[in-house]
Amino acid sequence: MQKLFVTYIFLAISFLALAQTELNYPDELYGPEKITASWVSHPDINGPSDQVILFRNTFEINDISEDLIVNISADNHYFMYINGIFVTHGPQLSDIKHWKYETLNLKNYLKKGKNIVAIKVVDFGKRRFLGMQSIYTSLLVNGVTENAKVLSTSGKSDHWKCSIDKSYKAIEINWRTEGEKSIVGGFYANNPTDFVDMNKFESSWQLLDFDDTDWQHNQFFESGSSMGGSIAYLLEARNLPLLSWEKEQLKNIVRSTSSKTSNFPKEKMQIPSNSKVTFLLDQKVVMNGFPELVFSKGKDASIKIKYAENLFGPNNKKGDRDNLENKTLLGYYDHIISNGEAFQKFLPNWMRTFRFIEFEIETKEEALTLNSFMNYKTRTTIPSIAQFYSDNEVYNRIFEICKRTVDICTQDYYLSDAYYETMQYVGDTKIQALVWHAMSGNLAHTKNAIRQFHHSRDSEGNILGAYPLRSTFIYPTYSLIWVDMIADYYKLTEDDDFIRSYKNGIAHTISGFEKNMNDLNLVNKTKYRYFVDWYIGPNNGGGTATNNGGENSAIVSLHYVYTLMNASKLYAKMGDEMASQQYAKRAMEIKKSVYELCFDSEKKLFAERPDKSIYDQHTNIMAILTDAVDESLQKELLIKLLNDKELLQATYYYRYYLFEAIKKVNAPELFTLAQKPWEEMIANHMTTTLERFDSKEKRARSEVHPWSTSPAYFYFDYLAGIQSVKNNFEEIRIAPSFGELKTIEGLLPTAKGNIIFKLKKSGSKLFAEITIPDLIKGEIFWRGSKLSLITGKQVYVMK
Repeated sequence: MQKLFVTYIFLAISFLALAQTELNYPDELYGPEKITASWVSHPDINGPSDQVILFRNTFEINDISEDLIVNISADNHYFMYINGIFVTHGPQLSDIKHWKYETLNLKNYLKKGKNIVAIKVVDFGKRRFLGMQSIYTSLLVNGVTENAKVLSTSGKSDHWKCSIDKSYKAIEINWRTEGEKSIVGGFYANNPTDFVDMNKFESSWQLLDFDDTDWQHNQFFESGSSMGGSIAYLLEARNLPLLSWEKEQLKNIVRSTSSKTSNFPKEKMQIPSNSKVTFLLDQKVVMNGFPELVFSKGKDASIKIKYAENLFGPNNKKGDRDNLENKTLLGYYDHIISNGEAFQKFLPNWMRTFRFIEFEIETKEEALTLNSFMNYKTRTTIPSIAQFYSDNEVYNRIFEICKRTVDICTQDYYLSDAYYETMQYVGDTKIQALVWHAMSGNLAHTKNAIRQFHHSRDSEGNILGAYPLRSTFIYPTYSLIWVDMIADYYKLTEDDDFIRSYKNGIAHTISGFEKNMNDLNLVNKTKYRYFVDWYIGPNNGGGTATNNGGENSAIVSLHYVYTLMNASKLYAKMGDEMASQQYAKRAMEIKKSVYELCFDSEKKLFAERPDKSIYDQHTNIMAILTDAVDESLQKELLIKLLNDKELLQATYYYRYYLFEAIKKVNAPELFTLAQKPWEEMIANHMTTTLERFDSKEKRARSEVHPWSTSPAYFYFDYLAGIQSVKNNFEEIRIAPSFGELKTIEGLLPTAKGNIIFKLKKSGSKLFAEITIPDLIKGEIFWRGSKLSLITGKQVYVMK
């Protein structure tokens, strides 16, 4: 096991050592105050629309040993090449008032003499990703070092030339208008896909010997900054590492309409002239990245590349993901037209997510050759190295699918899902942040998310439900969860400066929510939706249990209590006892009202509202977490809510709070029962986690959804019992609870180093082999006894 750990870490570090790095991460070295370049565009661009601009700058370098440092950004997205070699893509997702730029040292890509920097800027048009704010299709490059000034953009007087890529058009994903639908299920917020006619494409445009004589000079769009702010974008340095760009081999054909078998993509494949061929690739696990197709000949052949997380059977039922029989692929696609030349190359303009890829090819009078097809995996380059193994294979596989989901969805922000929406939602992020920290030991993405949500605040104190965002989603419950995220962060780090920076924001959010409360000390209806969970069954309310606009909702009122309790603790830590006591008192008042109005003494359950017409797991879970019910009765209530099938059920998302309740009452024997829905995912050979329960009324949609990954967090935090008690794992507590497990082993990365552990329960004895770094100290607890942990690898036996 330890050998595996060492190998894993070595590979991760080796990859990072070879990659291009962001110079402003983790510390800002090149701030926006020295940016003198301007935003530029193509002179024929009149406004935002789906289009691609290609930029080139040919320049000479005499001393390749000198650093050549630039800042770069674009609207909407850019891809950068030097001397034909891919460097990176960006910018990091943010908003207009906090527009990110990358800072790169390009010297390792240069050669003595002439060099070429080529940049593709993509505008995805009116149906661009809902998380992507935009002003104008534009590029900014700022030379930081003197030898990089030749790369600064300014307009006609600079050294850049540009051309509109006439081969490209955006393919809008149809999910709500008339005609054939592109996807199964509702809401799509991701980017459109690509149509590329290679007959109009300027091949080799990234290379030095390309003839750009007919290209035009850039046109000035706007200054990089002005009057202490910006007329266009208010620039900020990127605060996360660059994304990966790692080659991955794609797997073979599993189904084809052609009688001729092929080992594509491991070997090239020829499609005869005047033919139609459809074939399916199965990657066996869900993946993400930029799949690259290289193809030759086949003048005017049509190539559609379709991507999906899963296949669909009759009535859009998914079932066993490994069973492909009588199932079809329905998903978004790219469409390419061949120009008949050799070694044409297609790379999509935005990340694709897939387990299954289907090619639909129609050739004309010339045969088409598919030379190669591979993927460039893209995600954060912060290593995700956690490992977990137990004596129960189902647990092990649940950990794997949770980890893969969170790894895919941690890009340069936290993605809510990898296929349909790809937005950073508050409720989703609270859970993903905890799981990601368990996987990586790193908090950079979490700090970034909390700050971005803070930027979304409206005048009433509402946090937008998702951010960055070019729309307006407000769920008052998610505003509360933003405060809960800060409490999670502080509990781990004890970072006083961090919470003080949000003190006024917390107060603003809570005072804004307080306006929703009525004379019963329960919530009123608002013009916004109190999202709780994707309930199934009657009275599901579209995510709100009461199905009446949330009026007098006990679960929402109790979540307000939960947040008030968190805020009270935070303000006490900040030395503001008056506010702390005020929040604690308000929490007590609401709890008392919820108990008096909603507790059913006959059923011994909390109803979801005072008329006692609806009962759900959620209200009772939150009653335990907020002590709305006496502590002596909480375990009984927990057992009851887990076994009462008549209650509206907590789905994958809300079971994070269910696991918290199990941990609070210390009932590890109930963990497996609470985890049952994940067992169905394993039985169906899923490799990532679902968004919601499947039902006839509403089919499960997203299959790469991090809010469903909470079991992996609790495997470490509760079953293995490894918790930080001081300053982000400077001091730890290990108190295994096991549940139904007998052995647990793994690796938990922390900011102070990796904790490697093997835990075994035998009767009343605990056998523990634990390796902790020198920077960590703590204790191990078992059945009322405790021992001090010793650094290095040690064996502990406890009765």
